[in-house]
Amino acid sequence: VGRAETGAADSAQAMRTVRDGLIRLSEDVHSLAYQLHPAILEELGLAEALRAECERLGRQERIDLSVELDPLPLIGKESALCLFRVAQGALSNVIRHAGARAACVSLRQVDGGLRLTVRDDGIGFDPASPNADMRLGLASMRERVRLVNGTLDIESAPGRGTTVVAWIPAGGGSG
Repeated sequence: VGRAETGAADSAQAMRTVRDGLIRLSEDVHSLAYQLHPAILEELGLAEALRAECERLGRQERIDLSVELDPLPLIGKESALCLFRVAQGALSNVIRHAGARAACVSLRQVDGGLRLTVRDDGIGFDPASPNADMRLGLASMRERVRLVNGTLDIESAPGRGTTVVAWIPAGGGSG
């Protein structure tokens, strides 16, 4: 009788482990699908997509994320996706590397275009340092912005936080 009870308990534990693994896998697939194509961007527009992303990350991570958004003109899909991805990349760096307590995402109409700013109060870094992980993310952001004829600036110093500023022309990208 003891062996049967032990076997049943082992089977129940194995089933719980499998179920928990499937739940995590389902959440990962959902997150990946969202990252590949954020439907909210098309449904609600860039401003609301940024707001939703910050709310999602604020709930998921232990960081105070604020959002400051100007009313925006209609912009092309490529431009909207570019700025959304730059914000995601910058926020990912904040969460992974910065050790920040707070960050702010702002989107403003400036100089005939849109300026996205992601600023954190984290540890900062030396922009000349050869950190490969960070370099790949920054290079990806730079390339995205370049493809819509924009600019990307990164201001940081050890102990002073980081500010990522992307600017794209209002007419950048196709609709």
